[in-house]
Amino acid sequence: MSPTPPTPNSPGSPATPGSPASTDAGEPITFDVADPFLFALTADDSDLDGQGHVNNAAYLRWMDRAAYAHSAAVGYDREAYARLGATFVVRRHEIDYLVPAYAGDRIIVATWPRQMSKATALRRHQIVRAGDGITLARAMTTWVFIDPRTGRPRRMPQAMIRAFNPRDDQQR
Repeated sequence: MSPTPPTPNSPGSPATPGSPASTDAGEPITFDVADPFLFALTADDSDLDGQGHVNNAAYLRWMDRAAYAHSAAVGYDREAYARLGATFVVRRHEIDYLVPAYAGDRIIVATWPRQMSKATALRRHQIVRAGDGITLARAMTTWVFIDPRTGRPRRMPQAMIRAFNPRDDQQR
């Protein structure tokens, strides 16, 4: 997988009104929520399985990288979590695979927090092939905010919740 470094108003940075991601034909890509965080990459041969399409595990890697990039973009990188003495861990992934991806496909992982309260956060992902705007997969990850020394859940600070701006989506 070859990630594309984030730049303002491009995949890998938060989408802004008036500058949505577009297909090779210049058509806007429709996301399930307004202004998701966008993370761009290109699927490569290392992402493929024995059937010649992108393996399920690659989608999980992409989702994880997009979630971390979004977290860092809103001010919560590894150092910020170390200062808090807390971190997020995955409790559950739910993924609906809709259309396969192949090596060379340019991919956009759109991600946004749907809900954050107490120690639990729900994050949505929409994985889109950039060339034609087709949604390849939709997913939701349940994260738990924990104290890494004890493994016990810990309440998220309100400032963190505000920074992530959780919002409902138009899940299809």
